[in-house]
Amino acid sequence: MGTPEYKHYVLFPNHNEGLRLNHILKERGIKSTISPTPRAASKSCGISLIVAEDALDMIREIIEEKHISIEDIVALPVMKDWKFRGC
Repeated sequence: MGTPEYKHYVLFPNHNEGLRLNHILKERGIKSTISPTPRAASKSCGISLIVAEDALDMIREIIEEKHISIEDIVALPVMKDWKFRGC
């Protein structure tokens, strides 16, 4: 069994902060993907951004520079062979 892969999520207190950071990252050529916040990361139903691990230091600098409110940055294992299990 190999090393587990992780996705890095930036969590926000509201949609506006998430959309604001996403816009700034795109302007600076940093890839991010808007995603629902995973339940394993937070009970909130908001959005999060999936970002590359190698961009985290730069993203943290942007968050501080632009005074963007975040809840946390978390790494969650990528779920492989996931299957929906209905009721």
